[in-house]
Amino acid sequence: MKRSGKLFERLLDTDVKADLLTLFHNNAHLQDTPEGLARKIGRNATEVQHELEDLVELGILKKAEVYSFGTDRDREIQDAISKQLALGELPEATQASMTDNATLQIAKTPTGLGVLDMVLPVGMPSACTTLILSDPGAGEENLLAHFVSQQLQSTKSVVYVTLDNFPPNIRQIVQSQSEEAVDLSSLTIVDCYSKTVGVESDESYVVDPENLSAISIAISDIMSKKTISLIVIDSFNTVIRKRGVRSAVELLRVLVARARQARCLCFVTMNRKAFHPAIVASAQDIVDGVVELKTEETMDGIAQSLRVLKMVGTKHLTTWVPYEMSDEGKIVPASPRKTGRSIPEQN
Repeated sequence: MKRSGKLFERLLDTDVKADLLTLFHNNAHLQDTPEGLARKIGRNATEVQHELEDLVELGILKKAEVYSFGTDRDREIQDAISKQLALGELPEATQASMTDNATLQIAKTPTGLGVLDMVLPVGMPSACTTLILSDPGAGEENLLAHFVSQQLQSTKSVVYVTLDNFPPNIRQIVQSQSEEAVDLSSLTIVDCYSKTVGVESDESYVVDPENLSAISIAISDIMSKKTISLIVIDSFNTVIRKRGVRSAVELLRVLVARARQARCLCFVTMNRKAFHPAIVASAQDIVDGVVELKTEETMDGIAQSLRVLKMVGTKHLTTWVPYEMSDEGKIVPASPRKTGRSIPEQN
């Protein structure tokens, strides 16, 4: 069989290999036998042995009496993946899709968030799928709620697939992002969280998070009844953990195609540090846009910043721009006295 030209595709060609990568990525000093590793990830020892040999061939694992993580080689591969993905540039598949979108003359509109509009000076395409890569506590829920509230204020309909939060909490956050009351009846929530925690749900759509087909069918059913302007999946982490990388990636491909066909926005959240970079790169390669939010400790406290790694068909900044959370829980530009930074050049 011909090997894929992309490193991350070879690294993710089976769920077993993806599980091994995630295990070693989160436990870089781990050493164990194939049988021990199989027990840790809940997989068949024979399958694990086969994938371990391929990872050894790549140099990402070292083999002695036990298997251990080759951190130096892993860093080399991470660098190679970043170069292959060419962040800030369009993959071939995306280039082709954007040729079609250009023909359709997809409109671009301001996001309504000052800090995001600074890095998207001509606006965000009205039909694209954007991956929101975020550190915990960086404000991704508030970012999603802003876009949901924005659509609802324009009397547009939204589908929100929640895998990590209760629907009432989502509605509360959405309401908090608006100065005025919004019509929450136009917000349809597909509840994939209540079943996880064993709680009864009042939502019209309650789906087992492990049943990706049911999630897709629920979205299709809603879209057949009303025109949808925004689809939200929160979060992709849970989809991966419930069903594995390959199934999760296929769901993401379906979402991207569906958003393009319906000419609507789609946002998908993902923890930027929870998985091996090859898994993150695979998701980045599929979507039309990537917005990254990070938090870091500084001498002056916690600093937050964002950047747009790519956004199809529009100018964008790829360097980090600082922001902060207002008392109302909104994402706003960081005050100049805190940063001392100027806005970088556009791509």
